[in-house]
Amino acid sequence: MNIMKYIAYVVAVLFIALGVAILSGLFLQSNFPSQFRIIVGIVLILYGAFRIVATYYKKTETTK
Repeated sequence: MNIMKYIAYVVAVLFIALGVAILSGLFLQSNFPSQFRIIVGIVLILYGAFRIVATYYKKTETTK
């Protein structure tokens, strides 16, 4: 696995971690409505999960 795959996985995990941090209230605490915080957190978590799946399948396609 080359370095770009590792970077892709790390960035995806960072998106998920940021989404969880926003949902838990560590970021965007009082300045934003709670509905906005929930939506942004969920979108970041879903995007991170998508990036993990996309990177995994891209990896398996290149090995075939």
